[in-house]
Amino acid sequence: MPDAAYPGGASRSGHAGAPSHSSQPVPRRAWWRRMGRRGSAAVEFAVIAAPLMTIMFGFIATNVLFFTWAAMQDSAQFAARMVSTGQVKNFANGAITTSNTTSTVTCSGSLTSTQAEYYACQGLPSWATFTVTASENCAVPSVTVSVSVDAKAAALADIYSIFTGKTLVAQSVLMKEGLCP
Repeated sequence: MPDAAYPGGASRSGHAGAPSHSSQPVPRRAWWRRMGRRGSAAVEFAVIAAPLMTIMFGFIATNVLFFTWAAMQDSAQFAARMVSTGQVKNFANGAITTSNTTSTVTCSGSLTSTQAEYYACQGLPSWATFTVTASENCAVPSVTVSVSVDAKAAALADIYSIFTGKTLVAQSVLMKEGLCP
């Protein structure tokens, strides 16, 4: 039965007088061939997915590590600037004096804004534990602030243990602008 929408009485298949759909069954071989192609796509995806996901999560972990390091560097520079300009005159273990020139502390909520380590701990990601070492050397005169963290904790996801056993350190050394104590 010709389709009226096609000129010359042609059907959708393009042949005049041909039925618009085939009433013959699809041979069994052709059906299985098409099913095999669908199965091969699933197998190909399964083979490619694992390495692709590993690479993707590796990029994410490395990106998080660089973000953490940049935040550490910014915090160390700010704390060193606060001590070098004399705006902060205390370490976590007391006032900066000739006998108290170095302090090492783990970032925590117990630090106050009068301590140099407080400024070194500001703006750091919350998913890792950071250690701050601040020192003042009146012989040079300089101020050094170091922020360190376990690289595995900073990366969030350690693909193939790349960051295991490594320490990420950001350090800032500035000249003392005022008088030493």
